[in-house]
Amino acid sequence: MPASGGFQVIRHVLPVGAVIAFALLAYSNSFDAPFLYDNNDIILKDTRIHAATAEHIRRILGGPYWETILINLYRPLTTLSYLFNYSVLGNGPTPAGYHWVNFGLHAANIGLVYALGLVIFEQMPPALLLSALWSIHPVLTESVTNIVGRADLLAGFGVLASLLSYHQARHNSGRTRAAWLVAVALATAIGIASKESAIVVIGVLLLYDLAFVRRVLWRSQVPAYAAAATPCILFLAARAHALAKIPYSPAFFTDNPLVAPGFWTSRLTAVKVMEKYLLLLAWPQHLSHDYSYNAVPLFGWNWNSWEDWKTAAAFLICIAAAIAAVWFWRRDRRVFFGIGFFFVTLTATSNIFLIIGTVMAERFLYLPAVGFLVCAICALEAVWRRFPGRQALYRYAAGGAMATVLVAGAARTHERNRDWSDETRFWTSAVEAAPGSYKPHLFAAMIAPRLTSADWSRALENMDQAMRILGNVPDQENTWSAYMNAGNFYRAVGNTVAAATSVPPPLSGTTPGFWFRRSLEVLKRSEKIVLATNEQYLQHSRHEEAGGTFLPAQLYLEMGRTYLSLADKPSALAALERGRGLESDPDLLEELASLYRQQGNLRGAAAALVEALYVDANRGQIRPQLIDLYSAIDPSSCAVTQAGGARELNTECPPVHHDICAAARNVAGHYQQRGQDYEAAESRRNAEQTLGCDAAELR
Repeated sequence: MPASGGFQVIRHVLPVGAVIAFALLAYSNSFDAPFLYDNNDIILKDTRIHAATAEHIRRILGGPYWETILINLYRPLTTLSYLFNYSVLGNGPTPAGYHWVNFGLHAANIGLVYALGLVIFEQMPPALLLSALWSIHPVLTESVTNIVGRADLLAGFGVLASLLSYHQARHNSGRTRAAWLVAVALATAIGIASKESAIVVIGVLLLYDLAFVRRVLWRSQVPAYAAAATPCILFLAARAHALAKIPYSPAFFTDNPLVAPGFWTSRLTAVKVMEKYLLLLAWPQHLSHDYSYNAVPLFGWNWNSWEDWKTAAAFLICIAAAIAAVWFWRRDRRVFFGIGFFFVTLTATSNIFLIIGTVMAERFLYLPAVGFLVCAICALEAVWRRFPGRQALYRYAAGGAMATVLVAGAARTHERNRDWSDETRFWTSAVEAAPGSYKPHLFAAMIAPRLTSADWSRALENMDQAMRILGNVPDQENTWSAYMNAGNFYRAVGNTVAAATSVPPPLSGTTPGFWFRRSLEVLKRSEKIVLATNEQYLQHSRHEEAGGTFLPAQLYLEMGRTYLSLADKPSALAALERGRGLESDPDLLEELASLYRQQGNLRGAAAALVEALYVDANRGQIRPQLIDLYSAIDPSSCAVTQAGGARELNTECPPVHHDICAAARNVAGHYQQRGQDYEAAESRRNAEQTLGCDAAELR
């Protein structure tokens, strides 16, 4: 590309527009994909994005990426983009608008990849081919079709825009150069504030110099590198401040098994993941959004194992790639750049230098795919040169082959988008693509329709397979939520057997009690695991408040329900009371109130229901119950008033007001012990200013 950089509108914009239109066809069936998996927590349950207020923006800038789960990720710009969708554009819980923004970002990145292709190849046809192949590569669907893949889209935009701005800065001087360096800083800020992995931009700029600048005067490049480094340093400082009050956030073995073994075992396994990435880029037939334990078995130092031989092969491939990069540095800098770009942009997520929360994910390939395709185009060009004299014949053959690849890639992307359109297909496709991973089996069993004998057989086999995969994982490394969900599933099976006059063959010969006892068994395993996790939490937590805990109330709600199914009310009551001491879960509180009422403890039932209503004011079914309870406790009290023939709850009556303030105190205390200081303060403020509770009683 000329140093002056000016694009001719007709010559460049129209072909890029055609590529974007082609990509739009490939993604045309993605715009109605629902909020699946992480989208539910990150978007629908994040109250910060539900109204565009100064307070919510402050909380986004000063808090973690996840509001509902305390994980040490900080991506304020990505969350602000969800706020823009939800509140500014008014998309709310309707997914189409989010998908259009995602595709718009992908379209912008297509243009940037085309511009990068002009820098690399200095010709329009290979640059256009690069952008076209990249735009519809099926492995990119997790970043584009998955709404929360927006973090990768924004980070990719930041890295690409920063690199292209750096290229322009190198070819200009004076004020023009200064303006492009400002663009480098702004682009880097966009990328790093969207996802931490954009920090690779510094390595990408260094790679550009090594590849395309024959003689680098490093001292003169200090301002350019500073332009990229400064936003990264400021981001790291802001991140440290925002996450300072978050309690210990462990990396889970079942999400990334590399957190547990020794250095060499984990790094060699990470190298094996590199080989899997290359295979996905070369042949994206089987795609999955999940690669949890044990989709990528750990390197076992056992040469009788095929998995260990695959690791050795992956290691040799990486060594060969490094040697090739050095060899091509003098012979073809484009190949050097392509190889380097693949590995540099994977650095932050590869688990080679820093162990992260995920062992493998297709979304990590959004930028590395560019480097892979650069090398592929260079290889095609090398093949082309071997056939001089038959230019016309091979031109048609090559054109036909490229058209076939593009159509096939677009068709596979279109088909892959269908996996995101339905929750059942979402998990079933993951089972097929990553059969060694426990999580797809678990959720495929839970959400699949169970109407026929075949449905029941698949569901039971999937759940049993998930339990088999996790069975030998030690408690301190296992996942409590999987066993809790399994307990829910097995109890549902028992309820089906109890309710049905005839059951499908997979359930024949079983009794409800068999499944209820199985439910209790896995729930007790879940409790052992969560107690071990809580022990780690207490040892490592930075949280200063006494009584901090990792224990979830939901587990004890499930245990209480299973005990009730087994007609063991005392144990059910004990489990529900344990859960109430951990979190103010409205479902748990309602079931606890029902048990209290059955025992004749009307005061306890009323207090539990008041707390449930305090947490979720939309539970309209609770208010009539409270009216009945307070009337039964003391018919002559002021708790219930008559107004126009209808009974109303009098929140100013001392017994009712006392229960409301006690509920506020409990809710604030539960937030506090989980390190959610903002939520705790809001609960107390609301109780004092709106409900008139005494501040001293709320502590």
